[in-house]
Amino acid sequence: MNGWAFLGIMTLICIGVFLNGLRFARITENPWAGRRLFGLPIRGSEMPIEQVRRMGRLHMIVAPLFWLLTAALCFGLLGPVQGIETITLGAGGRS
Repeated sequence: MNGWAFLGIMTLICIGVFLNGLRFARITENPWAGRRLFGLPIRGSEMPIEQVRRMGRLHMIVAPLFWLLTAALCFGLLGPVQGIETITLGAGGRS
């Protein structure tokens, strides 16, 4: 896979995880409390709000770190990765 395409896809995923974490970090009540899926209570519905908010903050911290790791892989800083064409910046910019 082209390194630029892979980095672009991972950028969108990391932005989504960060924004989801921001949503959970700002939430004031458990969104799963009292809800059911196919008649069964949703797992996590008994979670205290502080744990839900902590999970959101964790997502907000991990998403940029994962993006940096992905960028390092795409640029070949950690060595070649099978299946990803490394990004090389030549005299003409992208290549």
